Amino acid sequence: MGERISVGDKLPFFLYDTPYSAQNRFRDLLAAKTPLVLIFMANFGHPITRTFASRYAQTFGALQDGALALVVRSRADKLSHSIGPDTLPYPLLCDADGVLYDHLDIPQNSSALMTYSLEGWRILREAKKQGYRAARGTPQQLPLTLILDRDGTVLFCHYGASLTDVPEDCASIQSLLEELDLTPDVPDSFQGLYDARNSAEEELPPERPRRTRRGRRPSAPEDDFAPAEPIREYNAPDLAATSVVSLFDDPYADD
Repeated sequence: MGERISVGDKLPFFLYDTPYSAQNRFRDLLAAKTPLVLIFMANFGHPITRTFASRYAQTFGALQDGALALVVRSRADKLSHSIGPDTLPYPLLCDADGVLYDHLDIPQNSSALMTYSLEGWRILREAKKQGYRAARGTPQQLPLTLILDRDGTVLFCHYGASLTDVPEDCASIQSLLEELDLTPDVPDSFQGLYDARNSAEEELPPERPRRTRRGRRPSAPEDDFAPAEPIREYNAPDLAATSVVSLFDDPYADD
């Protein structure tokens, strides 16, 4: 086993497989966009992993200031039958042998009482109704959430105490980045235009409310949206529509 990683430590660069590509460089994933939120969970066939993978896909549009990748203890060749490059809006890193899990000393626990939360119990109860049967005494893989900068330095680290002890969805991930002050600053040139626009808005008729957000880079002026029109989010595939048991031929095993 390795040692637990902490804030300030550096995650080594490595090669990884996804269900749709092999021997990818982790260095390139970090270079694409940071901060990178890297979440380690159990195998993709586990109902809890599947539930959170679906949530992250459905709410991906809420993640504006960072990137997301999910690590699972699954075989890439097994998942390749059902997961292509456009199935999920974020990368799915496969580590069936648990090399990274061992290196980072991410624990497993065979005790249901020690690993199940109320939410986890509800997810598993529903999965059992659909045919899920876990082998008695099988170690449960606990999760780990990391936030990394471009060089792989750990900016945030949380070893989960239960199977569901990870960010709830991408809106929660975005909130976490904001609370940790890991969102990009507004460039000076943009801030000048932004302040000028705010001054102009002060002269608008009182029936047109002023809605601005200082200190962050808006994706578009808020007044461009009609009040009754919902904000459009990423059109991710509806994994929930496939249900827990229909995405794969054998949804609860990767072997």
